[in-house]
Amino acid sequence: MTIRRFAPIAVLATLALAMSVLVATPASALDVGEDVDYELVFPVDGDHHFSDSFWAGRSHGFHTGQDIMADKMTPVVAVADGYIRLVNWTSQPHMNPSRCCTLVVRHDDGWESWYIHLDNDTTGTDDGKGWGIKQFVRPGVRVSAGQHIAWVGDSGNAENTAPHVHFELHAPDGTVVNPYSSLVAAGGNDVGSGPRDPLVGGARALRTGLHGADVRVLQTTLVDLGYSVGGVDGHFGSRTDAAVRSFQAANGMVVDGIVGRVTKTALAGLSRDDTDTEVLSLGSRGSDVKELQDRLNEGGFDAGTSDGVFGPITLRAVLSFQQHQKLWVDGLVGPRTKASLGMM
Repeated sequence: MTIRRFAPIAVLATLALAMSVLVATPASALDVGEDVDYELVFPVDGDHHFSDSFWAGRSHGFHTGQDIMADKMTPVVAVADGYIRLVNWTSQPHMNPSRCCTLVVRHDDGWESWYIHLDNDTTGTDDGKGWGIKQFVRPGVRVSAGQHIAWVGDSGNAENTAPHVHFELHAPDGTVVNPYSSLVAAGGNDVGSGPRDPLVGGARALRTGLHGADVRVLQTTLVDLGYSVGGVDGHFGSRTDAAVRSFQAANGMVVDGIVGRVTKTALAGLSRDDTDTEVLSLGSRGSDVKELQDRLNEGGFDAGTSDGVFGPITLRAVLSFQQHQKLWVDGLVGPRTKASLGMM
């Protein structure tokens, strides 16, 4: 199967979100979080919506997949031909319990698709005593693209969120990539505004030893600003560390080689207040978040202090507002929620 990789271009003052399609590249060359166009069947067979949530902030770090929002018991299907590699229903020791309940399908071409937060409740309840996978599904069983394998739920650490399936796509070497473009190409109901920028919009703090699409954008940005990184390869090595420290020293920052929010914002040539990740979510910052908080507070939904930081209090207010307005209750502030708040 041919994989077209999408390499993010560095985002400077205009925050231009541009993606360039390169020729077919071996899977082993892919970066963590790289947006790829991989031919697949859409994993949810029913009404749904999603926006690009890869790189978004989460309590455990940053988000490494796409959350496809749908009602409980909406069918989940295999995205490609292959076999069931793993069924995690009892929080096996090598699995993170928060990722219950999970299926992993190993595709015939070596790629893997992961389906997380599958239903674990008896019908009409939230008791955690159900079984949300098809009876035939067990390790080693072959499945076909489009075959019904499970149902959408809210298991694991999704118990307090709207039902959804967290979908991940892994290259043959284990690298987790961003399936956003693949899902859009498969006909998914995308309500976002395109891929978020992995450097400015990403929640991950970058430092020595990491690799990924966000590191590649960092390196490209540093080179554009006149700093040598020893090659744009997506790997945060000693040369990239030295370049970051030089940039921090030149701009009056704490010189620690760690690219967090302050350094990211400065690299983009923006003030913190102008940072805009378009679809606002937990971890977002900027003037749009402040406006969001103002609108929520004015409407009687307590978003806390209007400080431009999308934290847990703001998230709770967003969820309450979405429920009140009969919108999708997912905590993502995209076009529909913004329009309902009068932000567009």
